[in-house]
Amino acid sequence: MSLFPARPECWIETPLPPGPPDLLPGLLAHQGHLLIIGETEVGKTLVALEIAHSVLTGEKLWGKVEPTAIVPFVTYIMGEHHQSLVHSLWKKMGLVVPPRSLNIIPPSERRVLVSHGNLIQSNRDCYRTWCQGSGVVIFDPLNAFVSGQGVEDDSVPMRACINAMGDIAFGNGASLVILGHMGKPSYDPKEGKFKHRQTYAARGSSAIEDAVTGLYYMEADAHSHGYRLTRRKFKGDAPNFYRLHRNPETLCHTLTAGGMTQQQISSVKREAGRLGGLAKQPEAQGAPCVLPGASQLPNFMG
Repeated sequence: MSLFPARPECWIETPLPPGPPDLLPGLLAHQGHLLIIGETEVGKTLVALEIAHSVLTGEKLWGKVEPTAIVPFVTYIMGEHHQSLVHSLWKKMGLVVPPRSLNIIPPSERRVLVSHGNLIQSNRDCYRTWCQGSGVVIFDPLNAFVSGQGVEDDSVPMRACINAMGDIAFGNGASLVILGHMGKPSYDPKEGKFKHRQTYAARGSSAIEDAVTGLYYMEADAHSHGYRLTRRKFKGDAPNFYRLHRNPETLCHTLTAGGMTQQQISSVKREAGRLGGLAKQPEAQGAPCVLPGASQLPNFMG
């Protein structure tokens, strides 16, 4: 009698069953990360609240992106400001969700996950307990959960923090949304002035990109006087960008351009060619798009 279990068998010719679809197609993977980085006050918190509302109600995000499932519970973990900020934004945006479905953990209850490069397991386990039953967990912002001299520019603690956040969310079967600040400007001695980091430089290190499933950069869009989420990374087919209009009264966004995946762009171009004229890429023109319903969307899991 063998002391070991039977050999696992998964032959290469045996097709694997399809994985679950993205919770928000092309944006938030099922049990995946979505990291949104941008400068302070660009509106990352507004987007996070809109994501929470969409997955709790089934309503289309920005009027176009349809969630593939409704989650029973979202946990929003704040690391800075005061919980009254989120409450006031939520009220101003006029968002409505089922009672006791969105829980805000205030900054007064903040627990550092990584200190001087070391994981604080008790704090991670505390958050994991608090997030039980969640379908989505939101951390705002990333750097508030790391402490120590210079850790924001050190790849080891920042990646450890993201991994801990993943343990908290994925251990509960939830997807994870993380908001992050842009890196601080660096001084260029040749030009004698401070310069902003490259567009996609997340505060902390480039190792952040390797640790997440999806990474989008949010910025004000001078072209449209709106806002733009530009894809840096997504494991699967995803739009190059989302262009958003913000209602000045409600602060809610609507999708005005972008939002088309590469598969959808290729399909449009093939159809245009079939009709006798190759159309220009829709996203290059900033053309509005209408995403298909969730039932029509392919499985984008990588």
